[in-house]
Amino acid sequence: MLALAAPALPAAAVRVTTWNLEWFPNGSPKELPASEQQKRIATAADVLRPLHSDIILLQEVRDYDVCARLGEAIAPHTYQVAICSAFREPFTPGLGKQQVAILAKEPAQAAWSEKWRSMDGVDPPRGFAFAWFKIGGTDFGVYAVHLKSNLIMKSDKATETQKNIRKREVAIEQLLNHMHAVIAPSMPMVKSFVVGGDFNTNLDQIEFAQEKTLPTLTAAGFRNVWEGAPLLQRVTHPGSGPYPDATFDYLFAFNLLPSKAQIIPSKASDHYPVTCDFSLGNTVPPPASVTTNRVTAPPAPVPQFVTLTQPVRIKITYGETVLPRGLKLPLISRDAQSVTVKYLDETPRIPLSATDLH
Repeated sequence: MLALAAPALPAAAVRVTTWNLEWFPNGSPKELPASEQQKRIATAADVLRPLHSDIILLQEVRDYDVCARLGEAIAPHTYQVAICSAFREPFTPGLGKQQVAILAKEPAQAAWSEKWRSMDGVDPPRGFAFAWFKIGGTDFGVYAVHLKSNLIMKSDKATETQKNIRKREVAIEQLLNHMHAVIAPSMPMVKSFVVGGDFNTNLDQIEFAQEKTLPTLTAAGFRNVWEGAPLLQRVTHPGSGPYPDATFDYLFAFNLLPSKAQIIPSKASDHYPVTCDFSLGNTVPPPASVTTNRVTAPPAPVPQFVTLTQPVRIKITYGETVLPRGLKLPLISRDAQSVTVKYLDETPRIPLSATDLH
């Protein structure tokens, strides 16, 4: 088995692993005997132990208890379950068996999970887990996601494929909205982020050619750790039958400098774990896809800002959202009754009375 050089890392670095563990600890929706579940936990722990990861993002785990057991199997008294979601099944009673979770060596400053919201009839399954960590003097947020699969239950393949794509796109739009509307005003010290998990899409297969899930993150300033890597070096979901080898598992970084990501081949799941080291406390240039030319431009004028003094509901591309009191937004224009601000890719008008300019 390929192993990472371990465990020495620079003081200001953090190692993150993401892994879809395939209906863990059963391997399918059917419950296995306790002894067989324990074997799968031990097998997964054997893969994760040599990685010495600081943070582990998990998908398709059953519950908090199995995450805690996995952490103990990796290294006793070392890993804590920062958060494990408890999303309910959409069509059957009870909790789902494909939750997302975050394990870490250091305690989280805060952590929670949140279900994706239905937007204009698009209803993404599951949701995200989030944790805020302070490591090496750097505050950063970590999101674990498991986006809509490519499973098609009806005969109209083209229509169902587009529905699955849109569910992933809506989820990522909501995640970015969460960073701006929730994290930014309530945790302003968190300026660096890692988003990781099973995205169930890539930029290689023709059926995903027009999908905006991954480009939306890179356009927002996130660096894809697979950027520039050929497919043969980033197969995270080995092909079987009619399905080709694919890159479905990703780590994206904002204001963190990633090293070369590595994959550990394993038969413990139908996905391989992905691991990457991130340098902390760096000012990271924008990704290559949005880097400007090398000609030095004159400094841009200092933007003006407006601060909300009360919550404001606005319409956005995929529905509505509430901008919280205290949120600071770039000011585009104003008149006697309202101001126009920049929010994500929107330019909503806000009553002047709801700002600090009235």
